[in-house]
Amino acid sequence: MKRAKYFVLGAIEAVLIAVFVFLSVWWFGRSYKDFYGAAAASYPIPGLESGISPQGLCTLPASDAVPDEFEGCFAMSGYLSGQPSRVYLVGPDGTNFHTTFTEKGKDISTHFGGVTCTDTHLYIASGGKILSVAFEKFFGAENGGAVEIDGSFQTGLGNAFCYFEGGLLYAGEFYRPGNYETDPAHHLTWDGEENPAFVYAFRADESAPCGFEETPAFVLSVREQVQGFAVSGGKIYLSTSYGLPDSELFVYRDPTSEKERGTVSINGKEVPLYALCADNLLSTVTLPCMSEEVCIKDGSLCILFESMSKKYRYVVHHRISRIYTLPLSSL
Repeated sequence: MKRAKYFVLGAIEAVLIAVFVFLSVWWFGRSYKDFYGAAAASYPIPGLESGISPQGLCTLPASDAVPDEFEGCFAMSGYLSGQPSRVYLVGPDGTNFHTTFTEKGKDISTHFGGVTCTDTHLYIASGGKILSVAFEKFFGAENGGAVEIDGSFQTGLGNAFCYFEGGLLYAGEFYRPGNYETDPAHHLTWDGEENPAFVYAFRADESAPCGFEETPAFVLSVREQVQGFAVSGGKIYLSTSYGLPDSELFVYRDPTSEKERGTVSINGKEVPLYALCADNLLSTVTLPCMSEEVCIKDGSLCILFESMSKKYRYVVHHRISRIYTLPLSSL
């Protein structure tokens, strides 16, 4: 009996030591040299003490619709449990200005994913819709006030992120098996690997509702767990993450100047299909957990993180409270 008792105690001790070593390596062993060696901490992420979970990020344009003091700063979207979702202004001084939004007078509490903008409007990924609100309304609102949106349109996707560039509004879905499923028709295999999600690219049209055509100009087939998307200089950048595991940044050659991979039927039209896959993958960078949306500013890729939100800050090993910038030349 004594021998059995010592055996059991020894086994428990070995398991505890193994767990301790694993947690120590997991908590203290990640340095992310490639990321921190090239990246710089930029503007502080607003709203963290209010409980915001940061989600979307975009660079504000230099336009007549944006006050001079905010040109080149950021807008950031996020959600709070039990409260309407918000969009913040992000300035170098830790600006905490934010608004919530209403549609037909009712608070919008859906999960705000991405946020992007043209010269005149903000566009927010909100469930199956893209919301549109004029800068004039946004900047004219009181801090913490509510703004009635100008309109919205259904994309046909569950929109996790959005990005405007070159007259195109990109809106895409997030896939993770079990809890964030996508249409099985969106699960396509390229170079032996499955891409289970779509990104739609809507062409700008001033005469159309919300300023974009209702049928996408083309479709991109993308990998799972995409949180952020940006386009610049013939390259496409994907921020991917979920929970505590490392995030990954993928850099692809933009395939839309090449031959399409097929077509997708949308609204009765055959739309060109392209794929982000091993054939056009240029590089990858491992990032700390919980990377969210990305955008381009002054020759750098700007990356938003969710890890310092109240929801997660006590369980992550890299708590990031600022937007980080990576020079595009390093990617």
